[in-house]
Amino acid sequence: MWYQEYGIDGDVVLSSRVRLARNIQGIPFPRRTNAEQQEKVLSLCKDAMLKNDNDWSKGISYIDLSLMEDYEKQAIAEKHIISPQMMENNRKRGILLSDDNKISILLNEEDHIRIQVMEAGFALEQCFQEANRVDDWMEQTVDYAFDEQIGYLTCCPTNAGTGMRASVMVHLPALTMSGTINRVIDSLNQLGVTVRGIFGEGSKATGHIYQISNQLTLGAAEEDIIEKFKQIITEVIAKEREMRQRLYQADKYRLEDRLMRSYGILRHAVILTSGEAMKCLSDVRLALDLGLITDLKPEVLNAVTYEILPANIMKEHNLANPADRDLKRAEIVRERMSE
Repeated sequence: MWYQEYGIDGDVVLSSRVRLARNIQGIPFPRRTNAEQQEKVLSLCKDAMLKNDNDWSKGISYIDLSLMEDYEKQAIAEKHIISPQMMENNRKRGILLSDDNKISILLNEEDHIRIQVMEAGFALEQCFQEANRVDDWMEQTVDYAFDEQIGYLTCCPTNAGTGMRASVMVHLPALTMSGTINRVIDSLNQLGVTVRGIFGEGSKATGHIYQISNQLTLGAAEEDIIEKFKQIITEVIAKEREMRQRLYQADKYRLEDRLMRSYGILRHAVILTSGEAMKCLSDVRLALDLGLITDLKPEVLNAVTYEILPANIMKEHNLANPADRDLKRAEIVRERMSE
């Protein structure tokens, strides 16, 4: 799975994503569709991706969300495959998902089609190229709603034009601990990007993990949007790395003590809440990046971050009781820390 990997600039950028919003000509936006129209969207898109002969789509399967329990939908939302909004709506909806979870095509969410590609690390260009390839293939058989002046027509006007959102998931513990994160966020907003918590709009930056995405989709080419966004994120990476060194040099032993205490908790705790685990994982990730811990692979931290989230524990271990999940979470983390 992509989230088990460690990519370029992975000490700061945990993952990259490019999403393309598309709608089908002649069918109302999802919020105004009836059951028959919703079924038509599903049928057209499944036929486009699953019935045509191509090598890369052989690893893609269809998931009917109406057949899933709430906790199963929550589990894939925790892995950023679907949005909380898609979990909650009652339309006929589904996902075309690749075996490695890198490609996900959301059907009947806010738009008829949302093509997503995710990669570990700072890999926006790779995500865009793959998303573009899926988009081109889909467009061979699906007639998109498109205006010569505006571009791709989307349910939300802020997505019109290219219909593209590029985003990165970044770990910014030093900027957060130093108290400069709000100033950085204000600066980013002025540059046309938005900063949210780990699970997008309305969520908190759990474990010092933030989601940064572009706001501009109209009046510019996709390649130009990607390039400008890359330059902005490169500056964020530099600021975070600089602040890590400044914090370490300013109070080396106090910072070491905090980070290594968190490492001890993860290695020995019997009970771990989701919040405490994410906080400690953030500290251990920083300790690893500073070279204080050398016997732990960053890929392990990336994988365990998703394995210990509530719905994923419930799905994998059939544990509905929060207290039981806290026990299992601690067990999972202890085992992972000893790998």
